[in-house]
Amino acid sequence: MRPYPLLILLVSTLSVLQAQHGSIIGNPFSTPDDLTAGTKSFRSQCAACHGLDGSGGAAGPDLSTGAFKHGASDAALFQVITKGVPGTPMVGFALEGREVWQLITFLRFLGIGKAAEKATGDPAKGMQVFAANGCARCHTAGHPGGFLGPDLSEIGSRRSLAQLINAVIDPNADVSTDYWSLRARTKTGQTINGIRMNEDMDSLQVLESGKLRSLWKADLANFEIIRTSPMPSFKSKLQPVEVENLVAYLASLRTPTKPKEAAK
Repeated sequence: MRPYPLLILLVSTLSVLQAQHGSIIGNPFSTPDDLTAGTKSFRSQCAACHGLDGSGGAAGPDLSTGAFKHGASDAALFQVITKGVPGTPMVGFALEGREVWQLITFLRFLGIGKAAEKATGDPAKGMQVFAANGCARCHTAGHPGGFLGPDLSEIGSRRSLAQLINAVIDPNADVSTDYWSLRARTKTGQTINGIRMNEDMDSLQVLESGKLRSLWKADLANFEIIRTSPMPSFKSKLQPVEVENLVAYLASLRTPTKPKEAAK
């Protein structure tokens, strides 16, 4: 029997899922083995309505874009799978919790795998938009850049199309804890603003003006963790076609495919 093309990709996307795991908040079952199990569950439970590759069918919408009408969080997806959506063909499934989480892992994989394919813009023009808007001041994207924001060199292998669009037009929709900010004032009156790098019961570490600084909480008069993104929204700064091109460029930045071992 010939293996399904989708299952062939499982091994090659091992590193992708491991990188993605940090962004799947609350999902305790997102290993490659869970992905394999989720793939099997999807084919047996969901493919009749949503298609074998999740691209949609007569009774179910396309699930491969990473955008979900009834909530994009893992908790929302869990609710939809187990409770269904009233007034639609989507009924709740009496599955064990682990099986539900494995299905969610598969859905996340679908969104990542289809991002570049479903992007409607021009990646080459998107690279120009990236350069023209100074994105390299904060981001590295295959070329030397800034370090205030995440490295985007392989972002297309870690984010779905919907996540990339949100990152450009609504960056506050999903802010990693790695990029929460800190605003504090010491008991001596000094003001501190920077990226919160770490925190424990007694101390905080903050990246301020490119330098890492440790603070004892006992020395602070007050402090506030700011959970919004330091990145501005480009919704009103870019034309829709520019957003499409920029997203297509980001989706094209993927983990390099390792060349096949030379035949001996």
